[in-house]
Amino acid sequence: MRKHPEDSLQTACVKWFRLQYPNHLIHHSPNGGYRNIREAARFKEMGTISGFPDLFIPVESKEYNGLFVELKCGKNKPTNNQLTVMDRLRKEGYLCVVCYCFDEFKETVNNYLS
Repeated sequence: MRKHPEDSLQTACVKWFRLQYPNHLIHHSPNGGYRNIREAARFKEMGTISGFPDLFIPVESKEYNGLFVELKCGKNKPTNNQLTVMDRLRKEGYLCVVCYCFDEFKETVNNYLS
């Protein structure tokens, strides 16, 4: 858990979500991590967008088209690229939130889906 705390947080969030909301989808685009140049180029050609949020819940609410969540641990902050992508998604009618812990994720999701 020490090497990849955001991965551990994301795994816990997805497991909880799937138990709490089995009739809703949650999606992660594998756009992070280390890749060799060839694989990175292939992912980019296939539509991977740098800075895209970690999780997407494609459920429309009264105000939003869906919910995107960027997960951060400790003192980590969203990068400028992540902030730019989230701003573009907001302009398209999505709610974008940065969560720093499991409880914050649960509260965000419960509030959004209620």
